[in-house]
Amino acid sequence: LTVTKSLNELENSLKYKKIVRISKLEIIKKKKVSRFNLKISGTVYVLFKNGKSTYVSRRYVSKIKERLGV
Repeated sequence: LTVTKSLNELENSLKYKKIVRISKLEIIKKKKVSRFNLKISGTVYVLFKNGKSTYVSRRYVSKIKERLGV
């Protein structure tokens, strides 16, 4: 998928509750996530339903925890 908007513009134009910004370079759809794992070290691991995974950037961990109610 090629997008001409910046991630900030894209994030602001999409419905806020359906997407989550997890890093400077990534936004994800919450419905595609299998689970979020909160590690003891404070990092957040994201596992998708298709088996792929990623980590939440340290800058966005507090925002993710807030969104998840942790």
